[in-house]
Amino acid sequence: MTDRIATGCVGLDEILHGGIPSNTITVLMGAPGTGKTIMAESLAFCNATDEKPALYLTTLSEPLEKFIFHGQRYNFFDPTRVGKSVIYEDLGISVRNAGVEKLAEIVTDLIGRYKPAFLFIDSFKALNELIDSANKRRTLIYDLASVLTAYDCTSFLIGEYSEAMTTDLPEFAIADVVLNLMKYSTNVREQRFLRVEKLRGSASSPGLHAFSISEEGIQMYPRLLSPRVAPTYEPKIERVNSGIVGLDELIEQGFWRGSSTLIAGPSGSGKTIMALHFIREGALRQEPGLYVGFQENSSQMARIMLNLGWNATELLGNGKFELMYQSPVEMQLDSVAAEVFQRVRTGKFRRIVIDALGDLQRCSMDRQRFADFMYALTQWFAVENVTCMMTIEMRELFEVHHISDQQISNMSDNLVLLGFTPGTEMKRTIRIIKTRGSSHDNRQHELEINDKGVVVKR
Repeated sequence: MTDRIATGCVGLDEILHGGIPSNTITVLMGAPGTGKTIMAESLAFCNATDEKPALYLTTLSEPLEKFIFHGQRYNFFDPTRVGKSVIYEDLGISVRNAGVEKLAEIVTDLIGRYKPAFLFIDSFKALNELIDSANKRRTLIYDLASVLTAYDCTSFLIGEYSEAMTTDLPEFAIADVVLNLMKYSTNVREQRFLRVEKLRGSASSPGLHAFSISEEGIQMYPRLLSPRVAPTYEPKIERVNSGIVGLDELIEQGFWRGSSTLIAGPSGSGKTIMALHFIREGALRQEPGLYVGFQENSSQMARIMLNLGWNATELLGNGKFELMYQSPVEMQLDSVAAEVFQRVRTGKFRRIVIDALGDLQRCSMDRQRFADFMYALTQWFAVENVTCMMTIEMRELFEVHHISDQQISNMSDNLVLLGFTPGTEMKRTIRIIKTRGSSHDNRQHELEINDKGVVVKR
């Protein structure tokens, strides 16, 4: 089995199924501003030691002094290691003086002088542009690849490549690994993604994987994939009490353990309060719950609980009721998924609420990807035997024409529809549309919200 080197980012190691194979050539490609240099320098500082140093060669894209200055803004950059385990050299000056046709010889001399275990050339594309013919380019790249392969060295070629260049330029043919970094911007948000274009001799996680850049460097959020194994169910029937008076009697004493329930209804119909009842009931039964909310922060949530006569401090302080708040303005679909998934895999939580799906959908730049994400997430809930309740807001107050346009209602095991009766005095209503694998009362009932919470009147 080929040895791997850590990337300095746990999420990226997961995507690459263990890291980057050692003694290989990797191309880091992407438009300016996508994070290529940050990823490369993070790799260098993560892996370099005094015995196995990293040699970072800058070229004609940015002066060396400016390059090092910008790198110091990130926590992984350790100035005390510069010149010892992480060595910077200006390759651009040597190439300019000797000519680009001497590239392989210059790199050979530098490798012999510093004996690096890791080599970075940033930007390699800037050197490529000095070569005036395709034949000469292919020969020079082949000679360089021969040099890099001859030494016990893991190499990285960084450049502002477009996807169209991957079939034309020879560096993509000699590369063992190609990582494509992308950035998409709208008027309200900016999202970055990574895709593994090539990983010779090894599998990797497919598709687009979101990432963000902070002072810590690269934070990767691996795309959530459906579990490979089918969920296993115990032969005994296990039901989950909702904590809502009158609801469990409509569905044979509660929802199935490990099922997903979608609460759909217009604004003000009682979705959030029902979800709070569900998590609170779990806390009272020693079943820890996670409330993932995008509208109410902890102060607003405490005020709602206070209005219901609940002790917010006691509920939120004993570890059985945990609130995970994300602002819908800044949040990213994959970062939320990664955090929820990480908490689920700890095995601590038995119940989870996601309030509301519309906020998640708005932060996704791909509508189909959102549907795939939700399918994978609900499948993982089933595998981990976590009972989930999700809410989604509908536009119609009285006449319902459809629940959602992303097949979320189809994926859910249970579907609860909330609404209002038309007329001078609107009354809230509740109807169980479906409960998978269980009988239920499908009649419309009145839903009452008072200072004690939610009650289903029969």
